[in-house]
Amino acid sequence: MTLYQILSLCGIPSLIVSVLLFVFNYLKYKTKQFDLIKNGMVAILHNLVYTRGMVYIENGKITMSDMKDYEYLYDAYNALGGNGTGTEIYNRVKNLPIR
Repeated sequence: MTLYQILSLCGIPSLIVSVLLFVFNYLKYKTKQFDLIKNGMVAILHNLVYTRGMVYIENGKITMSDMKDYEYLYDAYNALGGNGTGTEIYNRVKNLPIR
């Protein structure tokens, strides 16, 4: 076996490993980026569910259109994995009289 054949034999596996490492690191970076965006959206939705819910609870009533809007916010928040605080406020708002 010549030196060229030996180097060629070693080069192909190295190239394959390099490509696989690049793909793995890229996917890892994108997954981390996705998690950060998801956590940010959960934080924003939690803020909206909490602040709007507290306003409705203080008023003691809610309109039908406000309730539909609030349900959309809560559904998105809950689907992304929101915690129990938002659910507790949502349940309190849901039991308010609709004017």
